[in-house]
Amino acid sequence: MTSMADPLVCRCYQVTRGEILDAIRVGDLRTVEEVTASTNAAGGCSSCFDDVQAILDGVHGGSTAVGRKSAHTDAQKRDLVMGVLRDYIEPLYRLNGVQIQILEVKGPKVRARYAGRTVGTTLPSILALKWVFVRAISDACGERMQLIEVNMLDRGIAEDPA
Repeated sequence: MTSMADPLVCRCYQVTRGEILDAIRVGDLRTVEEVTASTNAAGGCSSCFDDVQAILDGVHGGSTAVGRKSAHTDAQKRDLVMGVLRDYIEPLYRLNGVQIQILEVKGPKVRARYAGRTVGTTLPSILALKWVFVRAISDACGERMQLIEVNMLDRGIAEDPA
């Protein structure tokens, strides 16, 4: 069980900030790939890649993040995300019994609610589907996008924005 003091960073593998920090310190880890090999964080859909990188930057100082500003507004990104979802991702999700509802697109973050029989698991099939979605929307928007999964039981998310 995570707490506000030790927040969850990787939802796919349920890895907390504390677990990542411990792995970095114990293993003298320097890259996201090393953190993934040690903890599995960022090894699923990869939407927490930037968060893991930020933790590494905090431990080792400096920033290796590339600050590229998108040429698209949030509304344009939402349209691009919805197009990718409609034309490419939803058919794959349907085949796997997964539904997705896009709640918000703001900056590089896409907040979405998932439902279906494999949601909340670490089955390779659902992780691969999320990874494909993140890669496709990143390509469409021209920047690294993050998929933020919103649990249906989270406070303040009960409204249906549709």
